[in-house]
Amino acid sequence: MSNRRAKSAQAGGAGPDLERRLAACYEALPNSERQVADLLLNFPGLLATHSATEVAEQAGASKAAVSRLIQRLGYASYVAARAAVRNARQWGSPVYLDDAATGDAVRDVIDTHVAADIEILRKTLEGIDREGLATLVEAMAGARRVLVIGHRNSALLADYLRGHLGLLRDGVELAPMHGATLAEGMAGLGPEDLLIAVGFRRRVPAFATALGIARRCRTPTAVLTDPSGAALAGEARWVLTAHCRGAAIFDSYVAGVSLINHLASQLAQRLGARARTRLRAIEALHGELGDLL
Repeated sequence: MSNRRAKSAQAGGAGPDLERRLAACYEALPNSERQVADLLLNFPGLLATHSATEVAEQAGASKAAVSRLIQRLGYASYVAARAAVRNARQWGSPVYLDDAATGDAVRDVIDTHVAADIEILRKTLEGIDREGLATLVEAMAGARRVLVIGHRNSALLADYLRGHLGLLRDGVELAPMHGATLAEGMAGLGPEDLLIAVGFRRRVPAFATALGIARRCRTPTAVLTDPSGAALAGEARWVLTAHCRGAAIFDSYVAGVSLINHLASQLAQRLGARARTRLRAIEALHGELGDLL
């Protein structure tokens, strides 16, 4: 890492705690500790997965240099620093999930990627409450209005869910729509409606607030989230937990997409002729408008 990057990190003052601590003392570090700091500034997640000896080997420094740096950063021990970084990994920061510099041999990155996604699907589907899914499908079929919300990466899944459900029944909305606010989308929610909240890790504060508003309005709520959101969604009527820890730097949403496809398919079966009538009408309009190739 260059001095310029260290100064930039220090000036920003808004990065994860480990990076702030490193940037604050970077200029005064002796060469041996600076080698370790360079490695950790680029790949802080190594503290969660590697021993002090292994970090030293990756940095080309001594174990003593790692220990001195950890103490200089204000951590009580290497174990304490590791716990802090593991918390950051659980939070989902891509910076802390990147282990690309470890030098570990990977026979085939595609095979590793596929194996991780398969494991995500396996763990997710093994934990699904099938009876709960059935009652959720009933609620999706009978609600006066289905409102779907999601932010950041979850917004992609929320839009995907809204699109599928909107093919099968009317009254399916997404909030916030482009150019609108979440408040405008949630206005008028009541006991006859259904809120489906998609909230994978790194959720915005408004997500928890929206769940509270739905409870106050007595609106039945389903939450599609990862394991870290289970406690937050504890008061929701349905909690669908989809694992998302991928093989590399970014989370994988294959399990979330799979659950959405399953829910939409089950809703189509539940609505039967009603869904088929709507689908035929949409297809007829596609032909009239010529909006698909």
